[in-house]
Amino acid sequence: MALSFAALQLCTGCGEPEGGTVAQGAAPASSDAGEVSEEVKGRSFLDISEGEAEAMSTAEASVRARAAARTITGVEGLAGSVDPAMLTPEALAENPLRMGTVKSEPFELAEGADPLDPASYDWAKDAEGHWVIGYGDLSLAEADKDLLLDALVYPEEYEGEDLHFPDRIRALDGQQVALTGYMIPLRWDQNKVPHFMLVRDLLQCCFGGAPEPDEWVDVDMAPGGTTYWAYVPVVVRGTFKLAGQSDEAGYATGAFAIKATDAHEE
Repeated sequence: MALSFAALQLCTGCGEPEGGTVAQGAAPASSDAGEVSEEVKGRSFLDISEGEAEAMSTAEASVRARAAARTITGVEGLAGSVDPAMLTPEALAENPLRMGTVKSEPFELAEGADPLDPASYDWAKDAEGHWVIGYGDLSLAEADKDLLLDALVYPEEYEGEDLHFPDRIRALDGQQVALTGYMIPLRWDQNKVPHFMLVRDLLQCCFGGAPEPDEWVDVDMAPGGTTYWAYVPVVVRGTFKLAGQSDEAGYATGAFAIKATDAHEE
């Protein structure tokens, strides 16, 4: 599926649709003309004043510049983006905006172990039988990231070439996994989120720039969606797939997807 810049721009907001959510069973909102709207609109230049639109354009330009420079604003730069109460020493001590699961140390397979068998690695299963993994297990730091992503999105252009993702990632393809990260909603259905990015790093995404391809997973929830868990670690469970993501210009932006059955606060 194509991932537009508008979706990545959500990394600067990480919040609910403007105007709040609609409670289950609540009556749809009415316009001044008396028409009933059945759709909950998110942030849109059509819904805001001229002054607000100008401010958002300035913010978008800032996001693009930071993304190009791959800079991180740091905690001192969060005050304008989150509730200041989250940044007090007491709040940070309780919830230090952890960056998902820390990247793991290199793992060496036992002699004779099958590199495409999840049981060959140091992953454990949770009570529901999902392999508990972290973003370190999805790291492409030692691979030709751009080439692999392009081949995943446009396989017909690489026919006959021996291109493979690292064995530990291929071993997860089609497996039931549990992965912890932070939610960036991509689509809303009333007050539920049926589709979102699960990112490793809040500071890098929400308050810095677009995440690296191995630092986020495209999550498609089961029918009914899930609650939006803002600024807290979220555990997502479901089927992991190697699945290429691209933006509107056709550039590969991601490689991982989870068809999720469950998402809840860690």
